[in-house]
Amino acid sequence: MKRVLLIPSDHGGGRGHVSRCIYLSKKLQASGVNAALVLENKHFKAGIDSGIPTYLLNTRKEKYLKLQLKKPHLPKIEMVDSPSKPPVFLVFDGLAYQIPRDEYLSQRIVRRRFRQLEKIAERFKPDVLIGDTHFLTFLLGKKLNIPVVQITRLAGFPPDPKFFWWLKQPPRLIHPDALQPFRVLLDSLAVTDVQKTEDLLRGDLYLIPSSPSMEPVDGKQKNIVFSGALSEISDVVQKIPFFDEQNEVPKIYVTTGGGANRFSEQRFFEAVLKLFDRTDFKVLVSTAGTIPAKTFNGRSANVLFTDWVDGISAIRKSDLVIHHGGYGSTMEILVSGKPSIVIPFHSEQEGNGRRLKELRVGEIFLPYRGELKELKFGWPYGVYTMLGGMELNLDRTQIFPLIEQIYDQSLYERLNKIKDELTELQKNFDPLELLKSL
Repeated sequence: MKRVLLIPSDHGGGRGHVSRCIYLSKKLQASGVNAALVLENKHFKAGIDSGIPTYLLNTRKEKYLKLQLKKPHLPKIEMVDSPSKPPVFLVFDGLAYQIPRDEYLSQRIVRRRFRQLEKIAERFKPDVLIGDTHFLTFLLGKKLNIPVVQITRLAGFPPDPKFFWWLKQPPRLIHPDALQPFRVLLDSLAVTDVQKTEDLLRGDLYLIPSSPSMEPVDGKQKNIVFSGALSEISDVVQKIPFFDEQNEVPKIYVTTGGGANRFSEQRFFEAVLKLFDRTDFKVLVSTAGTIPAKTFNGRSANVLFTDWVDGISAIRKSDLVIHHGGYGSTMEILVSGKPSIVIPFHSEQEGNGRRLKELRVGEIFLPYRGELKELKFGWPYGVYTMLGGMELNLDRTQIFPLIEQIYDQSLYERLNKIKDELTELQKNFDPLELLKSL
């Protein structure tokens, strides 16, 4: 029996990578494969509750490793010349920015995480590793001399990632020197061909949780498998009283997901309330518990905020979804055949919105006005920059024409075509055939 260890990225705000790997673990188990997960403290219980054997990658004790004799004595990330208010949109251009976000702040931290993974591998004894944007999976495969499957997409696809695929000239940014924390480990493993961050995500096979339409990577490569969405799409639609009322008013579901730009959500939700109050729409807004729904409720007859709602049910009951452009939400909306408007909080989400617009199955609206401001960050390996949109702009005169797409019948023909493509890929995806190809 094959033994497969799945290692998703688990240090950000959402759980998209984790959810994909839980779904894939269950598929592997159902096929007779012995599958296990590696999760950090935040999502460890999610793995246990799903019934998958789960090992803890404990990152909580890393705060003690940050203390060091040389300067900086306490490595951290800090914004240089902080603006008076946080940005509502962030521009960055690659996975290098995920290294400081995931707090690979020193070579000691990298070595500690890697040693934990080695000990987990000694206990579980995997034959195959599956990584989902985790920067140590490839290197662990090198150490163990076993094949690695990487769950990936065009924006981070090695060796030729295309992040700003819609621009002829990407913005000029100073990137984090993201490989520096890994140098000692790379040298100890005699890995000499890692030149950029995405090289840490190389594998023997690449699994793309989408379709060629959404992720047009080089289809000539034989080691690429499109699986459709790696998520359970239930046919059971739960009751949502606010949406279940019988009327002819268009229903709009607004969600920002779990890993959005949390420091501007209060402003965003206030703007959504102002945007849709006293309009001919019924609008259900999920705050995902980041801000209590009661903060906004009682101020509008046609806009209701909720701390939680079954997302797929809300999508299927709606006529239009307004979302942040997260990958999981995007796939759920497409397999439900619903039109959407992406209001992204950062560049990666913008890319998903741009793809929907290019395929003419959705729209995108950037939520800021005015010039982008350079934001400078310091971390133990120098300085890097992003661009920030500082002034929130949800302009009714610009957004409402985008909503008119719900009356375009040809839109639904295009949506159904992509829905069928994704559904067929998911239906035919066989994880056993994936392992046999290694």
